[in-house]
Amino acid sequence: MMNSLTYLTRRCPRNCEYCSLRDAKDVGNELTYKEWREAFRILHDLGVDFNLILGNETWLLREHLLLIMQENKVPYALYTTCPEPLFSDYRRLFFDSGFIDNLSCGVDYPPLPKSLHDDSYAKSVAALKGFAWVKANCPYVDTQGTVTVHKKNIEHLPRLVHLLSMMGVFVGINFIHWNKDGRYDFFPSKEEISDLLFSESDYDRIKYYLGEVLDDGLNLLQNPEFITMPPEMITNMGWHCKGDPYGGPTVDSDGHLRCCGYRRGRYTPEFTIFDISKDCKCDWKEAIYQDAMECPGCAWSYPWMFRYWEETNPGMGKKVFVKHAGEHISNRKIE
Repeated sequence: MMNSLTYLTRRCPRNCEYCSLRDAKDVGNELTYKEWREAFRILHDLGVDFNLILGNETWLLREHLLLIMQENKVPYALYTTCPEPLFSDYRRLFFDSGFIDNLSCGVDYPPLPKSLHDDSYAKSVAALKGFAWVKANCPYVDTQGTVTVHKKNIEHLPRLVHLLSMMGVFVGINFIHWNKDGRYDFFPSKEEISDLLFSESDYDRIKYYLGEVLDDGLNLLQNPEFITMPPEMITNMGWHCKGDPYGGPTVDSDGHLRCCGYRRGRYTPEFTIFDISKDCKCDWKEAIYQDAMECPGCAWSYPWMFRYWEETNPGMGKKVFVKHAGEHISNRKIE
């Protein structure tokens, strides 16, 4: 099983509090869409089974995004914040093309009577509208909502998971991260987001709300086993991938490889996607391993799921990631 992540752009119209790119700093150079087409061809030739297309906001590439995907057809999950008017302007073109297998959105809140005045709430509202449109117009496309759990939204988590599940949207749960050692390029420092972070006094509260989620017989959680980990592990970035986050390359917006979705690393960026081929995997694989060994850990559900399924049932893992979810896991129970 070989999964890849591609950050097509660092640009984003959102201003979410827990993202270090919220002020658009450190965007840098980006590959042209023609260069991305070649990069996707290389990923295909490497044997990539599943490609998670990340942004920050993918729809900012407009029709070029479709041209990139048309070069090589592998299962694609497309992450977006459903920004308007881009989503409405291009959604029919993209979904009718048949190249998007899964719409993946960050969604941190259910609709609330008194709306929050921050972009993570606005992003959530847009995501829910996007899911509803896809379900009504393109039922053959899977949908997946990724929740970043933090101190301000955990009380809404059971309702949100239930709502998404009732819509037929699969749910992945992450916990908030911070820039623990200065080398996570998507996270602010601990001091910047201190009001979002959990402490030991929150552990009982966390167990309560996660228990409510697990007790909901209708939920479409992708990763129920993930949220049975001890609160001290998932709230303190205490899990480790052991050196192979996804099986395949993570490509940054400028074409350089990354250790994973959260870290560039020191050694991995010495390679670009244009340096590797199916006959030359050793060097960049070793670089990923070296960089991962310097990492203090995370609690991101995507690499967690990859490692979990590789170690427990690789056949199931391939099914999970090719669709990024699926009916085959919707009724899975926790022992």
